[in-house]
Amino acid sequence: MVVVLLPAYKPDEELVKLVDKLNKESFSCLVVDDGSGEEYAPVFDKIKDRAEVIHAPVNGGKGSALKLGMSHIRELFPDCTHFITADSDGQHKVEDIIKVRDRLLEGAVMVLTERDFKGNIPKRSMIGNILSRWVYTILTGHYLSDNQSGLRGFSVDNIDWLVQVSGEKYDYEINMLYYADCQHIPIELIGVESVYIDGNKSSHFSPIKDTLRIYRRLFTSAAGSIIAGLVAEIGILFVTITYGYRYCMITVPVIGAVAFFINLGVDALKFQKIHYRDGGRTLLYAAFRYTYYTFSCFLTGLLLPQIPLIAAFNIFVFLAVPIRFYLYQFAFSRVFFKGTVK
Repeated sequence: MVVVLLPAYKPDEELVKLVDKLNKESFSCLVVDDGSGEEYAPVFDKIKDRAEVIHAPVNGGKGSALKLGMSHIRELFPDCTHFITADSDGQHKVEDIIKVRDRLLEGAVMVLTERDFKGNIPKRSMIGNILSRWVYTILTGHYLSDNQSGLRGFSVDNIDWLVQVSGEKYDYEINMLYYADCQHIPIELIGVESVYIDGNKSSHFSPIKDTLRIYRRLFTSAAGSIIAGLVAEIGILFVTITYGYRYCMITVPVIGAVAFFINLGVDALKFQKIHYRDGGRTLLYAAFRYTYYTFSCFLTGLLLPQIPLIAAFNIFVFLAVPIRFYLYQFAFSRVFFKGTVK
């Protein structure tokens, strides 16, 4: 059995239509009323004979509603083997939900849909996707062209760790991907059509508040990498200012090794509730990054010794960002994320 999990906050008739269509395609539905209030009770009453409905006492956000629904799937649907998360406002086509079901039944553990972003796409959606694509790739080394799509599929075996993921609102969905990457869970990709009804006006997403919340959550999850990077920069600047460039072939790798173990330790502590397995990949990325810094310092000291030390090193850091992004996109993601396919 495949269940479609639909978080709903102040829904309209689109929810009723969606449940009807899903029933016709033999889906079971679990709808989570995310504290919509008495005014919206008639909408939920219309579907209660065709879907299981859970009512949250207050509005907790999309992530909270998803986790509430996941925690009840096994109880309400004992025969469920897979479940799919989708939006309740009609933004996800039933044909695409069927695609996700088919891939799950073929053996996928986790499926992420990627929108094609063709046609009349709202600017806030396009800009937000581009920014999150860059930030997520730099922090994880995993390039996903659309990490904000809410149409996703899972084996029920994932529920135990999914309900442990921090984030209560829209930040939950991108953080979920980060947690999956930390466990080396294969994320398989399926292309779907972009659907924005009336310019996506039914969305409760706040472009500024929710975007900041997403990045704050992502940076919190990536605390190990960020702390290690700060330690490395301060350390390299200190030894370079103190001793010059002549010892950089020794000092930079040593500082990089220290930063790697800091990264690993913070991550192991932060992700102790899940099966954290990202140490090997973290080592590889650290080796690449600090090899780059070592030779950058060496070449600068050899060719441009007159450049101020602090300015020189931060130029290396700035140039490393696009280099890492494209390397992760075209090389590392294809090699180290073999479960990811299009």
